[in-house]
Amino acid sequence: MNRLHRVSPLTFACLALAAHAQSEPPSQVLPPVQVQGQRDDYRAPETTTGNRTSTPSLQSPQSVQVVPRAVIEDQNALNLAEALRNVSGVQFDFGFNGTAMPLVVLRGFPSVSMTAMGPMSGSSTYYLDGTKVTGVPINMANVLAVEVIKGPSSVLYGRAEPGGLVNVVSKPISVVPAVSLEQTVGEYGLSRTAVEASGPLNEERSLRGRASASYYTADSIRDFVEDKLGAFGASLSWLPSAQTTLTGTLDYSHQRYRTDYGVPALGDRPADLPWSRQFNDSPQLSSSKTTTLKLEGEHRLSEAWQLKGKLLTLRSDTSEMDISPYRADYGMGMTPDATCPGTGNPLCRYYFYVRPDGRYRLDQFNLDLIGKIDTGGIQHTVLLGVDAYSGRKTGTTYFQQIGSVDIYTPALGSTPPLDLGMSMPMDIEDRNRWTSIYVQDQLALGQGVFLTAALRHDRTSAIYAAPGTEPNKASFTTPRLGAVWQFASNQSIYAQYQDAVSANNGRDTVTGAALSAERARQFEIGHKIDWLDGKLSSTLAAYELTKRNRGGSVPVATPPFYNTVTVGEARSRGVEWDLSGQVSRSLSLIASYAYTDTRVLVDPTYQGKKLANVARHTGSLWARYAIDSQWSTGAGVFAQGQRQGDTGNTFQLPGYGRVDAMLAYRFALQDARAALQFNVDNVFDRKYYTGSHQFVADWVKLGSPRTVKATLRLDY
Repeated sequence: MNRLHRVSPLTFACLALAAHAQSEPPSQVLPPVQVQGQRDDYRAPETTTGNRTSTPSLQSPQSVQVVPRAVIEDQNALNLAEALRNVSGVQFDFGFNGTAMPLVVLRGFPSVSMTAMGPMSGSSTYYLDGTKVTGVPINMANVLAVEVIKGPSSVLYGRAEPGGLVNVVSKPISVVPAVSLEQTVGEYGLSRTAVEASGPLNEERSLRGRASASYYTADSIRDFVEDKLGAFGASLSWLPSAQTTLTGTLDYSHQRYRTDYGVPALGDRPADLPWSRQFNDSPQLSSSKTTTLKLEGEHRLSEAWQLKGKLLTLRSDTSEMDISPYRADYGMGMTPDATCPGTGNPLCRYYFYVRPDGRYRLDQFNLDLIGKIDTGGIQHTVLLGVDAYSGRKTGTTYFQQIGSVDIYTPALGSTPPLDLGMSMPMDIEDRNRWTSIYVQDQLALGQGVFLTAALRHDRTSAIYAAPGTEPNKASFTTPRLGAVWQFASNQSIYAQYQDAVSANNGRDTVTGAALSAERARQFEIGHKIDWLDGKLSSTLAAYELTKRNRGGSVPVATPPFYNTVTVGEARSRGVEWDLSGQVSRSLSLIASYAYTDTRVLVDPTYQGKKLANVARHTGSLWARYAIDSQWSTGAGVFAQGQRQGDTGNTFQLPGYGRVDAMLAYRFALQDARAALQFNVDNVFDRKYYTGSHQFVADWVKLGSPRTVKATLRLDY
């Protein structure tokens, strides 16, 4: 059982002494105003992700929100979920694979279809510098910003769930020499060390490089839960001319974890158990070793035309060895005490299709041609692109029932390792491919009117079934239409329609029939405004999003004990508001609110039910105040209303409000610009629940208790 690890007084004393080790007055070594403002700035930086072109936010017919590095640092967000809580309409499912890979819910729909691949699937899916990845840990020490593109994005980015996409933007190579060191320590064994160096490598600055390394480790108040992530990255950029840039990046990460399976629901609420109680005591940590190679190139053909290309290849060796507590009894227990009645206590426990020796590989190639054309006074920004994607996961999975546990008096910590001789093996062919072409035209008609029209054609092949099953092959053509009226220099209104293709449902395992792909459509209108010369920005959006051909699972008598069929339709309607930037020279803030109403429209079992893990009301507010040039403080509240815990709406997760706070001090430490920062998460030690598995009432995940963290940063 994990024990609580408190940060030693000696550690805090050392950090405090460092804060006073000033060799010269701070005013003599403060960085230039431009650099300081960049770190403090809560304004969302301009992004090309929403349209794949350089389009000002006020001229884009879509809600795109960005959490900049300044917010990530001030909140000391050590995982992706802590950064995303600042964005409206973002909530969370149960999730697997440790804290480095949260399972995000956007506008009511998870970012990966858990219906298309069966109820136990759910590897976290997001985009890394524009490429879709699944089951890859996020190293927050290497993150420049987190972007959230609201609503369907498959017209420009391929098959994806319709609620939106999360794109993680990596830190770039610096154009000036820079070295930074960072050390965070905290309660419950928390520690993160990060080092990076970046800058030009020759006098002409035509060769630039960056290298970084970090190591994160944390135990938990939760029994047996561990998270460890080591990462290394190196980038080299060559600028042979003013028109051409070539960049190569190599990243490696090694993650080890034991998934927190939470607590079961009893009646209509999570079981009232000690905050530490958790039932996954696998004797072996799960792990992933991931290597990513990315090659990027940009070439300006002329003043009007530009060519961009990217090739990414990823290889990951995985070992998924968690023990799943589950109230259903499959009758495979080897001892009389291995049974469970299905009420939630005791719980049966399983090596539930664990994969001791797995492989995940991903290859993607993308080429974009972007140009500007003027025809009869109408300015066009044209995008022509081709995209090829291939993702595959292999490795035999095993199923073994190992016993049961009383949730009130558990006897844990001596679970035997997986016994391959006593386990049921199963091979699954898990593959997704597509080749696509797309075209987009952004028209500037004058008088502040902008139109966007895009079309994509995909040829796809996907399978999640027993080896030898014929892949489900299909072709799709999807449109995107948008209009913007920028009726003032600082504000605009917009409307957009998008069609989308999400998961391919594979084949009916009983009949062998190919199932239709999950599809979606969205209508959205919105208003954007910039205040204070663009320092403060607001986006207000209203939408209706409908997902069709939803996959659903029905029980069968043979492994894997369920069959996936196409069953219905669900809808999400809502209003979202996001605000971020600088109110004054001293005050910066980021705030959000979302009203989300979901309903299953067509389903033989769940018609009329709400979607799981989606609160009707959510909101956040974080503010940072600079007291003077050295001292700053910040605080925020993150709140959710009550949510349905599963697809059947059989239990609910109570609403909550969590308060965080921060205090930071900047000073000079010899030749370095230094900052000492203290964060307190969950100031009032509120017990709350972050999400649950939509098909399993036994996996309800708790949030963290009050946690104190201290960070020392040195920039040279």
